[in-house]
Amino acid sequence: MGKLRLIIMATFQSVFRALYKVSFLTSLIHNITCFLAGLSRLFCGTKPLSIYAKGNNIPKKILILYEYEGCPFCRIVRETLSLLSIEVLIYPCPRETFKKYGHLQDSRFRGEVKKLGNKVMFPYLVDENTGKSFYESKYIATYLWENYSGGQKKPLLYRLSMMGPFLILGFFIHALMRPLPSMGILRTPSKRPEKLLELWGREHHVGTKRIREALCTLEIPYILHHSEVESKGTLKDPNTQKSFSSAKEACSYLFASYQDGSTTEESLLDYGKDDQRGKRASKK
Repeated sequence: MGKLRLIIMATFQSVFRALYKVSFLTSLIHNITCFLAGLSRLFCGTKPLSIYAKGNNIPKKILILYEYEGCPFCRIVRETLSLLSIEVLIYPCPRETFKKYGHLQDSRFRGEVKKLGNKVMFPYLVDENTGKSFYESKYIATYLWENYSGGQKKPLLYRLSMMGPFLILGFFIHALMRPLPSMGILRTPSKRPEKLLELWGREHHVGTKRIREALCTLEIPYILHHSEVESKGTLKDPNTQKSFSSAKEACSYLFASYQDGSTTEESLLDYGKDDQRGKRASKK
């Protein structure tokens, strides 16, 4: 990343870290930042295609996606899945550190991706219906439209969001608005639930987004339902038979029940430091 960009993002990170400590401001800041992050992506995936809103022509076997909230390319795939109302099994793969690219030591699922595709890169989609698997958001999105759109045309806002200027602007603004490590960017050590949790919602729905971020940083696998069977932002945990429709309560529950260590707290100014040290050492 460019130095100026890192300084700007690190500044926002520090400001938000301080603001979130003011309890009466927390919910308001979450709502505003999630709204602006969604707006920067033109709220793609918020409104489903009508043919899929009725649950027609969905894959027989659930799709599997390895991804993490802090990855802008993963967001493109989730937007497409949300638009097409395809439920998906999510294996969250947050980074372990900002300091080194591709670092792999304690991650719960990043090692699986390397075994499956020989690279630690995201997103990574596995479709057991066709036996195919893909890296790279543009290939995954194209594949999903070709196989599961029912011949529907891509909506105007979706097409606009995939154009260069909107992609760059969306990536940058989203990173500014949701910059904390616990927002699905860096891992938080956790206990793995025996049974898969389930979440209902759409990509840029505020409550759904906050719960996804918590599930991601805790590396808790879950089924993401893009349907109207439950209200948006509903989380169900079959391990405890508990259900939540409040993002605040759901996130508090997830951390209280499964967190098993401190969240990795690093500044974005640390980005790539170990990579740079390695390059300097190799030149000596």
